[in-house]
Amino acid sequence: MLKDEISKALAPLKLERVEPGDYDKTGYHLEVDAAPEQMPEVAQALKSTGCFLDSLTALDFPEAFHVVYHFSSFRELCRTAVKAKVPKGKAAVTICRVYPGANWYEREVYDLFGLKFTGHPDLRRILLPFDADFHPLRKVFETEKADA
Repeated sequence: MLKDEISKALAPLKLERVEPGDYDKTGYHLEVDAAPEQMPEVAQALKSTGCFLDSLTALDFPEAFHVVYHFSSFRELCRTAVKAKVPKGKAAVTICRVYPGANWYEREVYDLFGLKFTGHPDLRRILLPFDADFHPLRKVFETEKADA
């Protein structure tokens, strides 16, 4: 099974977590947690098993961004979710050299969340105007005092 092949390819990387997923509940056959700096190696391992990058997005939590990568395969139904926790004020690492299609996904995450990707060849806004001074999916709220 491809899930076992992927687990074997990821084993030398000593990742935080590589566990079978519950496909019926989550839609993933394999769930992986990795450090942000490990992502190029993780991407290369997944590519070596014939997986492609399905999507890439982020979630904004108070202490960190969680960058979520989704990988799939045409050869066999096997979906893998990889999460990398990036502390606020730090940058993620690009996987564009492994998956060139990540270029636009990473630009979208930068545009909407303000999360930078080190090593990215052209990190600039892709959806919003270049002079926009905000990132609309960040969970930054100003507290307002209600007038009584």
